[in-house]
Amino acid sequence: MRLISALMVLGVAIGTANGAEQKVADPAGNAIGVILDCNSCKDPSSGKDCASGVEDGFHDGKRCGKCLIEANFGTKLLYANDLWMTGTLLDKGGAPLGDQFIRLFLPNTWTVRTRSSAQGFFRLLLGATLDRQGEPIKVDLGKRTRLKEGGEGDYALYMLPLDYKPCASK
Repeated sequence: MRLISALMVLGVAIGTANGAEQKVADPAGNAIGVILDCNSCKDPSSGKDCASGVEDGFHDGKRCGKCLIEANFGTKLLYANDLWMTGTLLDKGGAPLGDQFIRLFLPNTWTVRTRSSAQGFFRLLLGATLDRQGEPIKVDLGKRTRLKEGGEGDYALYMLPLDYKPCASK
């Protein structure tokens, strides 16, 4: 019974890797938030307007970036387990991108930054925001493709509440 429960929790925590949005849940299955990838192109079919995602970027054709932090400022993400997020950063051709910064932004203005290994592997660690309970939640972010060529700027991820507010229209 414990094994089945552990496997269910792992499945919920992992979510759907490679998606632009990935839900994160605690061991009881309660949603903690969503990790949003802000590195896609405005028009993915054309490959144009691929911003880095830190200041400005796109998510499913919609504007994202630091405007998400402004729109969701003050929102508290509460969780009693540490979060261990891992993934692999690749270029458009599928080759690993090493020595690249990956940055995770939170609505309370915290930022966590790491660097990818030569194999593209990266790990982001967040401590519990409530009294710590149990083992860390392991979140597999899967393979993430950097569409912007040249590698300038950090690869940007945003962890927001499930009901996050979108960026204001420009």
